[in-house]
Amino acid sequence: MVYTIAAYHDIVHSIDAKNHERLSAEILKNDLNLKEFFDDDKINTMSEAVYDHRASMEGEPRSIYGKIVSSADQNTIVNNPFKRTYAYRLKHCPNDSLEEIIEDSRQHILDKYGNNGYATEKMYFEDEDFKKFKEEITNLASNKELFRKKYLEINGLNNKQI
Repeated sequence: MVYTIAAYHDIVHSIDAKNHERLSAEILKNDLNLKEFFDDDKINTMSEAVYDHRASMEGEPRSIYGKIVSSADQNTIVNNPFKRTYAYRLKHCPNDSLEEIIEDSRQHILDKYGNNGYATEKMYFEDEDFKKFKEEITNLASNKELFRKKYLEINGLNNKQI
């Protein structure tokens, strides 16, 4: 079941990131091929776990399966949030200056991974890699100049005119 949930959890993320958990859960629930392997109760549980995995969702997942996928979906590579926030802001805020993009990205990372960050509450199991990641990303985001330097480096922007 966990493998199936993992396969479906972000299946429509590239199409609709804001609603991907709901849409992915619907796709899983309506996939008739799964009936060959799982009964309706298991399909419903898996659909709920897909829906419940999103880090920004309020409350805990409804099952251990949702907790497993939510926890496994946590990031542990520091470069990824830098790249993802840059790509997101280029797409959704194309008129922002580079300085605005960097600061918005820094604030988002603090909101997500900083003290009391919404993603940190979605780790339901002990994970040393996540603890190290959270400490490193929080330290970077807490220092504006260090964050800016790392952000430019990771996104290949060192020679970009500001």
